[in-house]
Amino acid sequence: MQRRLIAAIVAIVLAGLGAILLYNYVAGADARAMQGIQTSKVLVVTTEVPVGTLGSQLGTSVQLRDVPNVAIVSGALTSTDTINDLAAISSLPVGQQILPSLFAKAGTTAAGDVVVPPNLQLVSVLLDPQRMVGNALTPGSRVAIYVTITTDTATTNQQILNHVLVTKVGEDGMLTVALEPRDAQRLILSLESQKVWIVEDATNAASTTPISVKQIFG
Repeated sequence: MQRRLIAAIVAIVLAGLGAILLYNYVAGADARAMQGIQTSKVLVVTTEVPVGTLGSQLGTSVQLRDVPNVAIVSGALTSTDTINDLAAISSLPVGQQILPSLFAKAGTTAAGDVVVPPNLQLVSVLLDPQRMVGNALTPGSRVAIYVTITTDTATTNQQILNHVLVTKVGEDGMLTVALEPRDAQRLILSLESQKVWIVEDATNAASTTPISVKQIFG
């Protein structure tokens, strides 16, 4: 009985030593295989990255790893500096090299289209360039909308909407914005009957009070 126990212990020890030797051999084989192969360091995902993660939030989910030059994808990054303010457009699996094309402006798709909340409606606006920030707006921009109202007694200007989400900018200068139904009504009626101006509102500035021509020049 004692001999069998000793034999079993010896077998376990030998198996452990065998595993260690095999691991060392495989590791050495990998090192030998890498000899003579040119490598460069690129950022590689080490822990799966959820969709929507900002580049500035990647942290230890990515690391600089030596990758054979022949296996490096064109554009692979060595730092997150250029994508810190951008978000992953899909989940990134372990082993994925970090590419600029995998990130886009937060809230947009890879094509640059804005993800629109389901409770909002889309309204397109086509105005002269000077009435919409000289066509400088892009998907994801936020704008405020002003209306100039002329009556028999006075001409006034007032802000009717602020921090409105721009979802698309057409080549012809047409702007598409996302609004709650009630605000969509207000904009449509303003477009039909009054003069509309659109200004950039990146800071979510507070709404203004109406002002008349008399107040400006009085």
